[in-house]
Amino acid sequence: MKAMLMNSLWLMLERVSLSLSGIFVSVYVARYLGPAQYGLINYLLSVIAIAVPLVQLGADAVLFNRVARQRQSGIRLMLASMRLRRQLFALIAVPLMAWAMLTQDRTSQIMMALMLASAYFSVQDVYKIYYDALLKSKLNTLINNVALLLSIVVRLALVHAKLPLEWFAVPYVLSSLIPYGVRWLLFRREKGGMRPISLRHQRRYGRYLLKVGLPLAVSGLSIVIYTRIDQIMIGNYLGEHSVGLYSAAITLSQGWVFVPIALITSMMPGVANAGSVSEQEGRIRLLYLVVLLLSMPVILLLPGPIVKLMFGDSYRETATILALCSVTSLFSVMGTVSYRAIVLFGGYRFIAIKMPLAALVNVLMNLVLIPRYGILGAAISTLITEFISFFVLNGFFRKGQITRLQVTCYRCLPQLIGKVRELYAK
Repeated sequence: MKAMLMNSLWLMLERVSLSLSGIFVSVYVARYLGPAQYGLINYLLSVIAIAVPLVQLGADAVLFNRVARQRQSGIRLMLASMRLRRQLFALIAVPLMAWAMLTQDRTSQIMMALMLASAYFSVQDVYKIYYDALLKSKLNTLINNVALLLSIVVRLALVHAKLPLEWFAVPYVLSSLIPYGVRWLLFRREKGGMRPISLRHQRRYGRYLLKVGLPLAVSGLSIVIYTRIDQIMIGNYLGEHSVGLYSAAITLSQGWVFVPIALITSMMPGVANAGSVSEQEGRIRLLYLVVLLLSMPVILLLPGPIVKLMFGDSYRETATILALCSVTSLFSVMGTVSYRAIVLFGGYRFIAIKMPLAALVNVLMNLVLIPRYGILGAAISTLITEFISFFVLNGFFRKGQITRLQVTCYRCLPQLIGKVRELYAK
């Protein structure tokens, strides 16, 4: 437990130390670009984000659990997955680039190429999964902080130099290339004596990942659809200016999620290694409770007037949806715990059914609400979708196993208070 808590502290230190700076720099950039250009960046990011889960093949959780339980087998599976990811990325990137060349202007084409490069390094960075699974988050903290700091400095320099829009895609490349490169070098130095994986074994691992990961890929794609499709549909229905307004609300409402996500990432290896199902369930309850307690104060204290203060008067319409987006973020983070727990319990088939249903609900509601209510309709649609995904659909997994853990997380409050007192006493 102490190792998990220390790992969580390092993960949260990573997020807190520079993520807050990153948020303020994003606001600074948004003020400089204005809603329309800021909306174009987020529109292209959303288009690429929908393709990424197909490349990752839902394998991140599979690799994480395998490395945490069986290190050597996990490493072989992890390395073999990179070849498959490269092949899938080519299948996705070529059509996207062709779409940009045929339908977009030169600025959008350049930005699409740079953002695809950023996505490539991100999906290839399986080494982050490796170090997270080994509870070596201190290393990931240092690497990610350097990359994030450089990205922040570059963005500030771009605004100061008053460079055109396409230059603002460069920081996305740096923020994925640098961590990937550094972790690749460290892993090669650490495991340089490993025998290369034969082509036959790579194919066997690839078939395994396709079999196990395809349901998770469908799930991951569905998650991205109902979290990103709203920005694409807003762009198509209302234009890039409205995408910029909506993205500003997302930036503020999700600015706090780095803390609970760090906690989830750090504590899941301990959940996976628990000695019994009852012990796993107890730790999952505790995780639900901690995430809820960390999230509620931020939601209650996040005021609407902060939008005008931070983004300026051109983003004033964003304040009308900030509260809804904040509650949506809470359901999203809690849903991350549910997702990881369902994967741990082998619910791949359930996820493959549940997440497309949630995505379908979101798309249908967006089709009705966005033309009628604008960005407010998109915010309402996403909130309802997250609620249905978190409470309603989870009730069908193993006769309500996950829902039961969600609604009974309060039982862990005495345990949590005891742990806090014990740490404070030491």
